[in-house]
Amino acid sequence: MNSTQHPGYVTIGALIGRLLLYGALLIAIAVVAVSACGPERVVLPRPSPSDSGQVTVSPTTAAPTPTRTATAAPTTAAPTTPAPTPTAAASPGSTPASACPELTGGAPANQAQLTAIRIAHNPGFDRLVFEFGPSTAPGVYGMPPYRIAVATSLSGPSGQPVPIDGSALFGVRFQNASTVNPSTGAKTYTGATSLKPTTTPLIKEVRLVEDFERVMTWGVGLARLQCPTLLALSSPVRLVLDFPTPP
Repeated sequence: MNSTQHPGYVTIGALIGRLLLYGALLIAIAVVAVSACGPERVVLPRPSPSDSGQVTVSPTTAAPTPTRTATAAPTTAAPTTPAPTPTAAASPGSTPASACPELTGGAPANQAQLTAIRIAHNPGFDRLVFEFGPSTAPGVYGMPPYRIAVATSLSGPSGQPVPIDGSALFGVRFQNASTVNPSTGAKTYTGATSLKPTTTPLIKEVRLVEDFERVMTWGVGLARLQCPTLLALSSPVRLVLDFPTPP
């Protein structure tokens, strides 16, 4: 039977088409409902490159974690004792003045007149000899009081320093002694008052610095500081100074 002939009837084909349309609508509604309930897909925008070519990531602020600060246990250092300063052994040219102690001798009651000075080199030392004779001054003939010490300079009665050759200097001072006889004024020592030997490696000059009122001082200039050894001799009275030198 033709549908155009009976408008109140629906053909089977049209019915099937409507059912398919309704089914498609139901499926679409179901898909939309499921999509609404499911997780939303988020698409992150692609970061744009910075000037340094690196992507800047915002740091996540985490709860601060307490940091334990290790406290070093105090250490007690053992007390240190300063090491003693070594004392250099005396050597030629470097002997300190303190290594040459002052030398004294003679007797206060003794009187004497200088008569001779001798200087000579011997193997291992330079020798300086002061020789004395009797004096007319009141007293006993014998070794007059003497004092031998390292000096930086020596001055006469005028107060002016007396130049003496050498790099080191000793002063040899006698009391109750002179180069002049106190009674007659005659010289008992007629030698030079400045002696510069040429055969002694250490002794460079022996020079009279003072001879006034029975006080007589001689300066001994050395090439380098060396401590002398002394000999006191009699018959005649002599004071001998030996300054060590290399053999």
